[in-house]
Formats: sequence, C-alpha cells, structure tokens
Amino acid sequence: MQGKPAESGGVLIWILLMVVIAILVAIAVILPRMKEEEDFPGVIGSKENSTPRTQEVEWTPPVDDGRPTRLFMGKSWAEVDDPESDGWDSEAFHDQVTAQLKSLSKLFHSGEPLSESEGEKLVVDGFSCGALVPGNLEVVFSDGTVAVARSDGGSSSASFAGRDGFSGALEEIARIFRGATDLRVKFKVFDIRENAGEDAGEKEGQGSITKQYFSISGRSKKSYIEQKSTWETRWSVSGDLAPKLASIEISDFEQVTTVEGNETLFTDCTTSVLGKNADFEEQFLRGMSEWFERAQDARYFALLGAAGLSVGDVNGDGMDDVFSCQEGGLPNRLFLQNPDGTATDVSKEWGVDWLEASRSALLVDLDQDGDQDLTVALLGNVVVCENLGDRFSVKTVLPTDDDTMTLTAVDFDNDADLDLYVCVDYGKMQVDSARAASLAGGGSGGVYHDANNGGRNCLYRNDLEKGEPFRFTDATDEVGLDKNNRRYSLAASWEDFDNDGDQDLYVGNDFGRNNLYQNLLAETGRATFQDMAATTGAEDSASGMGVSWADFDRDGRMDVHVSNMFSSAGGRITGQKKFKPDASEEVRNRLRRFARGNTLLSNQEGGFSDVSETAGVTMGRWAWGSNFVDLNNDGWKDIVVGNGYITAEDTGDL
Repeated sequence: MQGKPAESGGVLIWILLMVVIAILVAIAVILPRMKEEEDFPGVIGSKENSTPRTQEVEWTPPVDDGRPTRLFMGKSWAEVDDPESDGWDSEAFHDQVTAQLKSLSKLFHSGEPLSESEGEKLVVDGFSCGALVPGNLEVVFSDGTVAVARSDGGSSSASFAGRDGFSGALEEIARIFRGATDLRVKFKVFDIRENAGEDAGEKEGQGSITKQYFSISGRSKKSYIEQKSTWETRWSVSGDLAPKLASIEISDFEQVTTVEGNETLFTDCTTSVLGKNADFEEQFLRGMSEWFERAQDARYFALLGAAGLSVGDVNGDGMDDVFSCQEGGLPNRLFLQNPDGTATDVSKEWGVDWLEASRSALLVDLDQDGDQDLTVALLGNVVVCENLGDRFSVKTVLPTDDDTMTLTAVDFDNDADLDLYVCVDYGKMQVDSARAASLAGGGSGGVYHDANNGGRNCLYRNDLEKGEPFRFTDATDEVGLDKNNRRYSLAASWEDFDNDGDQDLYVGNDFGRNNLYQNLLAETGRATFQDMAATTGAEDSASGMGVSWADFDRDGRMDVHVSNMFSSAGGRITGQKKFKPDASEEVRNRLRRFARGNTLLSNQEGGFSDVSETAGVTMGRWAWGSNFVDLNNDGWKDIVVGNGYITAEDTGDL
C-alpha cells in the first residue's frame, strides 16, 4: 500500500507532461498557420477562403497555358511564375514577344504563306528588313561530309517592306525547308531593351528591341540543313495589344549542309549495344524522374541525376568496357564489351553492383601491375579497388567531405605512379527535402557569385612501395592545394600549361572563380602548387561544370575550355537597370557573366586570353561537360558539349 500514492503521483505528472506537450504542439502548428494566413490572405484555410486544408482545391488560371495546376506556398504555379506580379515588366514583355515568335514558328511547320489576318497580328504596316537568308554566304569549311557557310548578315543589298515584304522575306527560308522532315524551329530571346526608341523621339512604348537566337533545321530528300542566326527585332507596342514586328536585322548567320548521301553523321547505337541486358530496360530506360519518386536521398545533387561513367579495358581483351555510376538505391553497372560490339552486364560477377550513391569513377592502373583498377567516388569517401582479373576487390576507402563530384588521376610529383584528386561541391549535406528544394547557391548560405564555403577538395598521393600497394596519403595541405579550396568544385583537369614538364591543375567551380594551380616542381624540385588563375587571366568566374584541354589553335600551348550554363533568362534580367541597382558594377558584371555560357581560354605567352565570343562557343545551353575531339580527322580539335537539364513538352525557358 505504501507504493500507491507515489504511483498515483507519477500518473498525474505523466498526464500533466502530456498536456504540456499537447499545448506546445498546438502552438507549433497554429502559430505558423496564422502567420501563413497573414502573409497569404485568400489562400487555403484563410478567412477569405474557408475550404478545409485537407481538401483538394482547384484553381483555374485566367489563361490556359497548358501547365498542370499545382500549389506552392498556397499559390498556383501560374501565379508564382507571373513576372508582372514581381514587377519585371521586361519579362512580361518577353512572354508577349515569345508568343508572337511561336506563332511565326508555326508558319514554317505549316508550309503555308502568311495570311492577311496573321500579318495584321504580327507585323506593323511600316515593317522593314533585309534578307533573312543572306546572299553573300561564304563557304568556310567543307570536308566532303558537311559544308559550313557563314555571313555577318550586314552586307546584303536586299530589302523588304510592309507585310507583303515580310511574307517575301519568310519565303526565302520556307523555300529551303519546304517538304523537309524532322523540321525543328526555335527562337530564344536573350536580350531586351524596352522603349529603346524614346531617345530618338519615338512615342512611349515604341521601338522596344529584343535579340534572339533563331534556328531551323530539317531533312530534305538530298541532305540535312541547319540555319542559325541572331535576330535583332524592333517591336511596336500599342496599349494592351500584343507587340508587333517593326523591323528585323540579322547577324552571325550560319548554314550547315550535309553532302548528299551523308545525311546521318551519327547513329544512336545504345539499344543495339546494351539492349540484351535486362537492366537496360528495367533500370536505364526508366529515367531519373521515376527513380526520384522512390529515392530516399533528398540532397540537392542527388536529385539531378549527375552520376558519371568511366571507360577502360578491365579484362585485358583489348576492347574497352564501361563502368556506370548510379544514384543511391540503384546498383552500379559494369558492362564488358563483346567481339560483336554488344556489351554484357557483369556487375554482380565482378562485385561492383553497390547500392551506394556513386558520382564518378576511374579505370586506371594504380598498382603498376598492368591492368585497370577501379576507383569510385561515393558520398563522403572514395573506394579504391584492385583488379584481380575476373573481379574487383576493395583495398581501401579514402575519406572526403560529403558531396564528392569528380575524380582525376595524375602523376603530379613525377614519381611514376598515379595520384588521385577529388572534387567536392558542398561540404556537409543535410538530408532535408526543404533545403534540397531551395536554390543551390542561396540554400547553402554562400555568396552566389563568389562562394568559398563549399566542401574541401583533396589530393591523395599514391605512396606505392614494393609489396605494399594501395597506400594513399592526403597531401592537399602539404603541397599548397588548400588555398581557395572550398569553391563548390564540379570538375578538374590536369595539363602542363606552361610546358615545363610537370602537371598543372585547372579546377572548375560553381558559384564563382575557378582555380589554375601551377605546379612548381620543375622550378623548385618539389611538387607544390600556387593558384595563378587571377594573375594569368584564367579565373572565368561563372558556373564551371566541366574542364578540358587541347591545343585548338596548334601554337604549341595547351588551351582550356570550361563548360558553364547559358541562360537566356539570365541574359535578359541582368541587363535591366532594375537588376541589383545597389550593387557595384563589378558585382553586376560578375552576375551577368553567369548567363553568358561556355568559355574558351587561349594560352598566350604569359597568360590566357578569353576568345569565347569570337570563337562562337558561348551558347552551349546548360552545359555539363565538354571534350576536344577531332571528329572528322582533319588534324584540328573540335569541341563536343554535353548539355541538358529538363526535357518536357513545356520546357519554359530552360
């Protein structure tokens, strides 16, 4: 009986504790909800809209733009993505112009001439333009497979006036592509100057100018034809009516034509090579959009499908094989090449069908026994495996910061064995879907245009000794690669840019400046590095995602190409006066630089020169990586750029 009161008291305390917890939970739920109703009056659950929050609420947009109705912070996507509500008149004008250009694109697809009613909607009475297909095309390249003809567009004597003239100008293009199959037409507006004619005394709203890339391609009976040019268009705006074309000037015109009989330059052989493997259809053809619904890893880059691959001869039969990294929860895959050109999945037999999230891999000989060993970057470490001839065996695991990205192998100290350099983007990443959904740069707390708070890259020196292979030492700080070493690195590449006999390192970084580490081994006798990017003109502050070297101009010095993101929306917005009005011009220029695209740096005596725009390489779209390849065996290096982000019927502005 003595224990009864104590037991009753314990029950009372427990009840009181539960009541307190319930009150705290209620406060945590109700207060944010009240705050949300205060910030977003009229949304679900507010006084103006008493529909219970658990019910599906339909919202009908004022204009059916074909986008699915989804709610974000209590608003439909159409409301969130409304530039007028944000005060960006230039973007609202862009939407109007884009609608007009899309209607123009349809004319090429239909093959029909411009009707009178269509002309009234598109073109003003006083319209004027020169030839949209210049008559002074100069063939600048021809190799028996393709011919490239170019014009600056400015020396054409042809002129077209009025709506009939506009129809005649369009007919020049339509005539070339009439009857073509696989016809593709695209306009991409990258610059807007509103009311550009006001200084010339024109009425308000008249003379707004846009610049856009125009491309059209198709397959005729004899060849494949592609035209690309830049259009500078002047628009007339009157009241609430859609803007109308007042004039067109073209520049940078290029026409590429395949020689008859060579209509197909490349053939997709993926299915014929991999199609007999069950995982080709069950895993690779399903796409990341399906796996995202099942993935448990909500980290930012885990949602981008950024896994890499490596090519090498793992079984010593003289044919290259492929190791494919995969996201967390999906097995990595190793495909051995067969003599008939097909490939067989041997991931399980070779012991590499791991389920850990893998980012990149290398097939290189690390122990100098003549075969290809395997190194794979996982999240937070690097796994090093020995090649045993018929399988791989894990020998060591090297620790890194969480968000590993790319691997490179090099003999940086000229001791005849390969060392490993690991790029890391973020540092410690939290598995937090809310953070993962935020903008990458801002969500990390970094300075978007000059971030230096990312993960730590590391150089692992291969301390190979007889009888003791696969021993690696973190030499990052020792050799000086700890300077500027937290810059959200996505890619790196080694090359002897100064021709002194040792390997230097270029690192491409997201959110700001790149690194060019010069190896001082030849000068001092000891492999140490100094970041020379700023002093040599090689910084290229942008969104570096790929790095490749080649002597593209054949002057004996290695040049570098950096893959960045091209953004037409970024180009339009950063060019507006209202963009970052309180920022310094240096900061504005750095942010504007992010939208320009890819960079080609020519290695000159004493430094690098940015020749990107004169070489015509900037517009590589959302470029992830690149490589220099001599595609036509003419002795000159061409550039192949891998790009893409979202593929859908409604791609918006990506």
